[in-house]
Amino acid sequence: MEKEATIQVLENGPYIITGNAILIDTQGNHIENKGQTALCRCGKSNKKPYCSGKCQEQDFQNV
Repeated sequence: MEKEATIQVLENGPYIITGNAILIDTQGNHIENKGQTALCRCGKSNKKPYCSGKCQEQDFQNV
């Protein structure tokens, strides 16, 4: 049985995608997610669309 996808928004941190989901980037590429993925919200990641922890270094705050 496949695990339903969920999106969790961490306070002052990334989006956490858990479960089976297909993510589509700005070029239309499909990125399959079967476990857990952290996506950048601060815009400072050097691994976009993935979180690299820069939000903690940059003291990112939710708006």
